[in-house]
Amino acid sequence: MTASLLVQLPQLIEQGCAVAAAALIKAREARETNDTREASAASANRSVEPNLVYRGDNLAALASLVATAEVEPAARAKLVYLDPPYDSGTDYRNRIETSIDGNTVALTQLAYRDRWLEGTAGYLRMLIPRLVLARELLCDDGALIVHLDWHASHLVRIVLDELFGRENFVNQLVWAYRSGGASRTSSVPRKHDELLMYRRTPNFRIRTLRERQLLDKPFMGSKRDAAGNHYVDTILRDVLEGVINLVEGDRVCPVSVRPVLNVSAERTGYATQKPEGLLELLLRWCTDAGDLVVDAFAGSGTTAAVAARLGRRFVSIDSSARAEVITRARLDAQGCRYRVWREVQDAPAEIVLQQRDGRLALGDYTPADGLDELLVGQDAGPLTELAALAGWAVTSADGNYVSSWRSSRQAPATTLEVADPMLVEVFDLVGRVTEFRFDSGAPIETRPRLAHCDE
Repeated sequence: MTASLLVQLPQLIEQGCAVAAAALIKAREARETNDTREASAASANRSVEPNLVYRGDNLAALASLVATAEVEPAARAKLVYLDPPYDSGTDYRNRIETSIDGNTVALTQLAYRDRWLEGTAGYLRMLIPRLVLARELLCDDGALIVHLDWHASHLVRIVLDELFGRENFVNQLVWAYRSGGASRTSSVPRKHDELLMYRRTPNFRIRTLRERQLLDKPFMGSKRDAAGNHYVDTILRDVLEGVINLVEGDRVCPVSVRPVLNVSAERTGYATQKPEGLLELLLRWCTDAGDLVVDAFAGSGTTAAVAARLGRRFVSIDSSARAEVITRARLDAQGCRYRVWREVQDAPAEIVLQQRDGRLALGDYTPADGLDELLVGQDAGPLTELAALAGWAVTSADGNYVSSWRSSRQAPATTLEVADPMLVEVFDLVGRVTEFRFDSGAPIETRPRLAHCDE
């Protein structure tokens, strides 16, 4: 008979600490020997610019960041936000749209499986080492927020009590919503997530946020706004729902924490995407401009997009190729500068590039094998040429960067204005990338196939 989770927890925590320690030893060795791949990822956070989008294993990424922070104190994070799987026993799928013969085609791709060998014990084996490293990455006055729901939040809170100390528990925030299905008989509808906040030390301080609440009639100390409404400004509480009227000086700024639904302007199609307003409140509560924010389960890149908009530095980590595409598209739309690091390179596609009058043209494009097998819902024939294209980006020799990405409204541009291109990245619909690097000063020729060229 399998022991209860309460009996297993001490051993799971001990094992998780050992896994984290082994990953950190490996990262330190990579730093000390100046290993090209690991050191690049670890050192990318040493200055305010650039930021980092990291595609790969978040255990290795967090360990590399901790190894850097040990010798570069400025590389420590003020906030680490983790939105991991929830131990829900469910598969989650991304929605991807493309156009074939002028018709919009909706496809789906497996985003991730929230299923674990050994059940919840296996889930905790995955999560605990990452919690350990997240704590080590924090600066002295930093905080961790772990975003969960009813499936495992009670167990993860026990783990965090052990790792951080119960005295360093700050709050359990509630994000409430009304979307999604609900059982009518087996339970009261489950309509909130739980965000567990822990501080590294008592030096952590919350930045006070205030919200405006309109009143039906005058109340103690209430005032009137320009429209004649009675109101009071109160400290923002720990239950977040709907639209919050955030008070900033003399202004009132509505911040929506409503879920990202099909009709939402924020919608990227990425599974379990969180609203920008929710992350904005978390960042405003816990960080100041210039602080570093790390998201180790970045998904659609909401944390990075909000951090960039609010003037925070960020490291955005996810193992998903599709996550990289969506995150970069959002950051590029904001004009944000960042670096990219990938642990692996994908199989090359067949590409034709031509340069004319200062513009680089993407001609024929055939994705790497297996794209059709990764997508569900395609019944109009194989995805070839530009229908298979998620986007592309070009970095020139002088560091200038241009890109074009597919959206629900339009396909990527087939030409980009760029002089002296050095790196071209072309992404298929699921995010697999083909890179081509040009020799400095070499003319661009039409090439029937462009293979990877490693640094």
